[in-house]
Amino acid sequence: MPKDISNGEIVSNSIARVPEVKAKKLAKHRIIEGDIIFPRRGNLIRIAVAKSENAGWLCGTGCLRARLSKEVDHNYIHQYVQFSEVGKWLESNALGQTMLNLNTEIISKLPIFIVPLSEQTAIASMLSAWDEATEKTELLIAAKEKQYKWLSVNLLFGNSANADVTKKTRWFAVPGHWGIVKIGAVAKEVKATNDASEDIPVLSSTKHDGLVDSLSYFGKQVFSLNTSTYKVVSKGEFAYATNHIEEGSIGYQDFYENALVSPMYTVFKTSNAIDDGYLYKVLKTETYRHIFQVNTSASVDRRGSLRWNEFAKLPIPMPPLEEQQKISATLNLARQEIDLLKLQNDALRRQKRGLMQKLLTGVWRVRAEEGAR
Repeated sequence: MPKDISNGEIVSNSIARVPEVKAKKLAKHRIIEGDIIFPRRGNLIRIAVAKSENAGWLCGTGCLRARLSKEVDHNYIHQYVQFSEVGKWLESNALGQTMLNLNTEIISKLPIFIVPLSEQTAIASMLSAWDEATEKTELLIAAKEKQYKWLSVNLLFGNSANADVTKKTRWFAVPGHWGIVKIGAVAKEVKATNDASEDIPVLSSTKHDGLVDSLSYFGKQVFSLNTSTYKVVSKGEFAYATNHIEEGSIGYQDFYENALVSPMYTVFKTSNAIDDGYLYKVLKTETYRHIFQVNTSASVDRRGSLRWNEFAKLPIPMPPLEEQQKISATLNLARQEIDLLKLQNDALRRQKRGLMQKLLTGVWRVRAEEGAR
């Protein structure tokens, strides 16, 4: 059951079904509207409040069920169980260390701040307004991400389906006025290392975010104390994880004058014949993740790596330079819009957390008419 909980609600994507005969024998485990469903173990913050459509479902062996005796607004309880303080209380009172466990005795002691019913309804109404705003923003982000993916495919490869003349490779086709060249024709490997052991930021390459500051991203040091053998990647250079390129782990260094990457990375820089922004976007497409995967599997040393000599042989689409720059700029604008929406969504979540801290602890009280606005 816990795995079937999302945002304080029970979802039916993967709910298991049992024969009616067995269900009758398990009648005492039936859920009614308003029941609070807790996980027995694991991620204790995955808590849900049953809605009317969940009535009659069974609370299986992986969950615990609580039913409040006082008259309460189910929507208020739905908001309350998502309050961070509830999760903290459960984690601090749970049994075990490696795997936290709950039982009915523990959850019976969970403190719940109860206000008059009219005030519960008002609080639930206020907080649900933030949920609705967040949900709409998330739907918009998903739509924009889908649009960005469509734009990427059509712009980065020239939408050759509408072209009278095309040029083709094993993996993609481009309009006839574009070129197709090997990466090695417009880029060369860089082999500079940190011989002087300078104190330079260390980066890691990720599938989705490209190069990231290792300490900030992982929250701890995962690289060697001795960085004298680490490779230098200067601003305007690319780096990829030689042994994990099939995951799309390639990035572009554009935030430090100089940074370091693991000796297991490959670093390269381009000539003036290609726009770095355009090339980076091409190399981060799903098309190139597949190309990397195929070529990694077929690499000469067969050790799951794609070294520069083989990487440099890969074909890339090559539109005129001005067209590359326009394509990159268009996609940058689309990405900026998505990033702004994500910042807006983060702000909505922070605002709701702040409201919950005030409203669900009694610091702020609400009149019934306020929640109805």
